[in-house]
Amino acid sequence: MTQTPLNSGVIVAKKTDKKSILRFYKENHYPARFIGFDHCYLIKVDDNIIASVIISQGNKLQQVNPSTEHDSNNSYLNLPPNKTPYLLHALLVAPNYRRLGYAEHLLSHAIINHQPLICFAQEPLRELYLNNGFIHIEDNSVSQYLPADFYSRFQQYSKNKPELRAFVHQNLV
Repeated sequence: MTQTPLNSGVIVAKKTDKKSILRFYKENHYPARFIGFDHCYLIKVDDNIIASVIISQGNKLQQVNPSTEHDSNNSYLNLPPNKTPYLLHALLVAPNYRRLGYAEHLLSHAIINHQPLICFAQEPLRELYLNNGFIHIEDNSVSQYLPADFYSRFQQYSKNKPELRAFVHQNLV
């Protein structure tokens, strides 16, 4: 495959795309799966998926509740009580298409359409998220700021990947 400049638009996946999306992840040795209330976005070149991201809605019964105890410097974590956060996961760009802006393109689309947005990423991806407006949730504060369902998932993932970090993106308008 040849490298192509960023010229493909983001496609909203349909149910009929599910098998090809899962095949894309499997071919790239990425253990992604749908976890419920999902939205999936992808980018194709010549009818082949070259990048994808999954956004899952959190449990509405376990929303983040703002607390007056939190320092005002952490106000970005005080999510509105009536707003269900989303979990961004499975952001993947095929190796031949990396460093061409596709990940940023998918992130931008997710940020515009899903707020607030939480993700977990390994240390090498820290700059990608920070450069795209995400804020790192300090390790000693993760349990305070994540909704219970997301915190449970973070703990589960961290068992195999202790370098995992939590990030949040919230438009304050």
